[in-house]
Amino acid sequence: MADLTQRRHDPRHKMFEPVALRFGGMAARAHFLDLSCSGALAHCETPPVAGTFLTVEALRQAASGQVMWANGKRFGIQFSEPLTPAVMTVWIEGH
Repeated sequence: MADLTQRRHDPRHKMFEPVALRFGGMAARAHFLDLSCSGALAHCETPPVAGTFLTVEALRQAASGQVMWANGKRFGIQFSEPLTPAVMTVWIEGH
């Protein structure tokens, strides 16, 4: 796994795209506010708490990760494995 400091400096892409979250036997809708290959800033009406492991699904692509922090309706996800360039392209371009 890449050093956390390095991962925080991965290029970020601003966006507002809907995603589906699955965690603890629950499903929720959220939106990515920004995305990098190592993580995402997300917004959800009832966000998962820090430490929650989850799966993110959008546009027939999926990634797993952990909620690193939550503040109000915003939260940060660190992906378990960096996103591939193909997944990044699909999620950023929306198709």
